[in-house]
Amino acid sequence: MLIAQISDLHIRDHLGMFGELVDTSKTLEKTIDLLNALDPQPDVVLVTGDLTDDGTKEQYSQLLEIISSLNTPWLPIPGNHDDYTEFLNAFSSKLPDNIPQNHCSYVIDDFPVRLVALDTSLPGQHDALFSEEHELWLSNALSQEKEKSTLIFTHFPPFETGINFMDLSGLKSADRLENIIRNNPQVKLVVAGHLHRPIQTSFASTMISVCPSTGNQLKLDLNPKNGSAVDEPPGFQLHIWKNGRFVTHTGVIWDGKELDMSQYVAYVNEKISKNEGIRKD
Repeated sequence: MLIAQISDLHIRDHLGMFGELVDTSKTLEKTIDLLNALDPQPDVVLVTGDLTDDGTKEQYSQLLEIISSLNTPWLPIPGNHDDYTEFLNAFSSKLPDNIPQNHCSYVIDDFPVRLVALDTSLPGQHDALFSEEHELWLSNALSQEKEKSTLIFTHFPPFETGINFMDLSGLKSADRLENIIRNNPQVKLVVAGHLHRPIQTSFASTMISVCPSTGNQLKLDLNPKNGSAVDEPPGFQLHIWKNGRFVTHTGVIWDGKELDMSQYVAYVNEKISKNEGIRKD
């Protein structure tokens, strides 16, 4: 199974704080063009929060127009820049009917890997909370399929990154989530967004992968007094499920050169099939 992930799209209809860095509509269009050109095609695309910059009806309409060209089914989850009511209105056709009353969490069982969307965002706030209500919901959801390999996708990463100003607006009570995952080893991967950088760490009995933004990135600066946004290339991730494990690749959108190595690939495959060594020349 091949799972694509895009995050922190921040579709805007005005410049805002970061509008002079990148045009997020154009970078999303480029990302979708690349995803549509992938071979093999992803089975599903996870869209992990901050789909718009301000959560307005107009911005969601703009987003829906752009993402309508995506060939692959996609699953959204809100982030701290999304408006909860407008989010539900915009994506009602994408969401199951049985989501909880206070958070947009849900389960998709249509794939070889179970997909669990976990929404921990707090309306009107930039940080998040894994509450007792989330704890009860997730425990119940995971208990229903203990034997099926599972991926959890969410917006807020449940760990400190060293990027101080983002850690301050992170997930509170992450230890509750860690305990649940430790007791559910069928969770093979957690993927998140929010940080506008590719970051990975171990967590309980699994791994967490954070996806870069399709818009601007945050500068890699671990000085707790600093913080800045940069126009590094937009990015996405691909999570390959094979042989009982996930392998994650981070891709970037760039207009650079490409060297076609298909002849060398064919040569290597031929040598391997014949159990022969591969010469350096």
